[in-house]
Amino acid sequence: MGHLIYQWLDVLWLPVAWFVVHKNHRWLMISFIICCGLTMRTQVELMESTRFSTGIFPFFEMPLLSRGLIGYGLIIAIFLILAHFSQSTAKMVFFAATISIYIFAFCLNMVVMLI
Repeated sequence: MGHLIYQWLDVLWLPVAWFVVHKNHRWLMISFIICCGLTMRTQVELMESTRFSTGIFPFFEMPLLSRGLIGYGLIIAIFLILAHFSQSTAKMVFFAATISIYIFAFCLNMVVMLI
């Protein structure tokens, strides 16, 4: 049971985002969190399919899923804080910020998973 909870720990960000983010930006934030979770799992599967379960350069003994949860979790938390304090932002600007932070999160976590 504990492994199942650990496997889906990032889903806890969804209700947090629903209550923290302004009403106009909720669905963008929810979709951002879902995309980050799916991307993290795809990155973990990619690394494990190449038989590098601790990264190509195993500097850390931490499993890839833990690295992904920490990396994406920090980025989601920072973006939630920024979104909470930018309530009057236009939807298109918020959408552009969401895409930019998603690309940043992907690149950063790919480097973290390689190390």
